[in-house]
Amino acid sequence: MSGVGLVDGPPVAYVTGAGSGIGAAVVSGLRARGQRVVGVDCGRVGEPAADFLPLEVELRSPTAHLEAVAAGMERYRRLDTVVTHAFVGSSTPFVDLTVDEWEELIDTNLRGAVLAVQAALPHLRAGASVVITSSIAGRRYSSVMGPHYTVARYGLIGLGRHLAAELAGTGIRVNVVCPGPPDTPQMWAVTTKEQRERIAAGTPCRRLAAPEDVAATVLFLASHRARHVHGAVVDVNGGLA
Repeated sequence: MSGVGLVDGPPVAYVTGAGSGIGAAVVSGLRARGQRVVGVDCGRVGEPAADFLPLEVELRSPTAHLEAVAAGMERYRRLDTVVTHAFVGSSTPFVDLTVDEWEELIDTNLRGAVLAVQAALPHLRAGASVVITSSIAGRRYSSVMGPHYTVARYGLIGLGRHLAAELAGTGIRVNVVCPGPPDTPQMWAVTTKEQRERIAAGTPCRRLAAPEDVAATVLFLASHRARHVHGAVVDVNGGLA
């Protein structure tokens, strides 16, 4: 790693999917801890502030991630944390799935995470943390999304495990979080209220995961308190196997 940005000041995080749901909760949690955030998403991310640089980007574009990371480095002069959360969902069943829809979802959910980490990695140094968001779908299957979503989520776990091995000895930690089922706008878009109530009733904790529930785990993994946690896949799913 280049070690660029070895300067004083609060830590800086690059967060994808920062516009809503769990990603927005992660951003809020980081800022509440005094950290600065470069938050990116495919739509409106929020209002800029001294500790927050919101950027609307094409999540599937390597150039877009490189430019967003460069903008963050120009403003804050360091990068300490990467959180990849951006994704799209689709409930299309296997028999109706087109190649175009498959590629769009895989490109956003899996390729987008790869590109985010690749863009950020040259600026990370020992003590930095990468947290990749997968899903309970990456542990088994998705009960509400389509097969392409499940495949992408499995891929994100593989990405995290491989990076943890490849970056061993650099001091950069890599971990994966698997939320589910979440009470977020993305979940609302593909389920009815009755479906969500049934899902919650079937969860041992008898509730859906609030964005803050997942964000708390992400914040822990990104912090120095998790300095000996590396290559882990952490479930935040209310007890679902």
